[in-house]
Amino acid sequence: MSKNKKTGKKQHAKSLGDVTINDFANSTVCKNRLKKSSSNVTTIIKQLESDKSWDEKDDFDGDFNFVREENEDGTVSVVIKKGPRRRLKSCQDSCCEQVDEGKSYPLDIWFLISEYIRPEDVGRFAGICKTSFAVVCTAKFWFSLYKRYYQSVPSLPERLQPECMLRLYGLRTSVIRSLHYMYSPFINRLKAVTTFEKHPDVLLRRQCVLMWHQKQSKDWLYCFKLKEDTNMALPHSRRSETRHQPDLLEMLEDVSANPDENCRILQVTCLHFIAVPLVLGLTLTSVSLTLSQGFRHHRLQLGFGSGVHTCAYNALGGSNNATIILDPVINVKVLDWWHPLYPHDDNIEYLLNQE
Repeated sequence: MSKNKKTGKKQHAKSLGDVTINDFANSTVCKNRLKKSSSNVTTIIKQLESDKSWDEKDDFDGDFNFVREENEDGTVSVVIKKGPRRRLKSCQDSCCEQVDEGKSYPLDIWFLISEYIRPEDVGRFAGICKTSFAVVCTAKFWFSLYKRYYQSVPSLPERLQPECMLRLYGLRTSVIRSLHYMYSPFINRLKAVTTFEKHPDVLLRRQCVLMWHQKQSKDWLYCFKLKEDTNMALPHSRRSETRHQPDLLEMLEDVSANPDENCRILQVTCLHFIAVPLVLGLTLTSVSLTLSQGFRHHRLQLGFGSGVHTCAYNALGGSNNATIILDPVINVKVLDWWHPLYPHDDNIEYLLNQE
């Protein structure tokens, strides 16, 4: 047997006894790494400090159980037996339990909280839970929001006055539009900073559903209503799903109804009258806004085309292509459905004219 071979116990004992004063007070060289002996001593001390003695442990701290056993002579004695080790729950398991466990509050509580929600925080409030979303979908919520922020504003249209805000159909849309007349944070967002606030290229891939022009005092106004197709899909991925067709009474009680959803209007102001081709049903494929001759005004060129456009097709093709050139252009505006300058029809008239 080799003389250099040592047992594990002797090595462990030697490592505990290798600590000298030269490692601390009389040390001349700064060592960034401690010796193995020092690290072993530190580890053992921590273990001794963390472990309690048997008399300091409570009943639930020990890994043993008290078992009553009956002896041969008929006497009963209590024997301590080692119990099964408990599996410690990890932090991840405890976090999952905290996420799964939640409190569901009654609907009346959420209605009370909704009385203190600002108009710009409605979306955040609706995203808290299903109950808060159900509150936002009720007519009571939008009636309360309208009454809280109502102000007598001269520019408020007649259809948005309190005496006209009694019907349920499109109530959410009407309240949002009225807030852009009365609520100062919404009004400040719509204040024009420059003549060309949004570039018309934000309207690409939208279908033209309506177009008109009208003469103003000194210029001409051209409007194009462009709608985004949210049901675009590949031909092989389309499914024939039978959806429930609501009757007229259900449609009249639809608080969230909005005929102008996903619609924007491109409003172009020109100095002179310009004859434009009919582009109804075509999709906007290209937009070019440059300076006109003389560098005083702008020149707007709109390209329309037909064909199926999805995320898999990067170009719109078709035989029906049209180009509209407007020159000279004074101003270009892109209006959302809640903008005060957005022209729209009455909600009930739109509903009754549907097939």
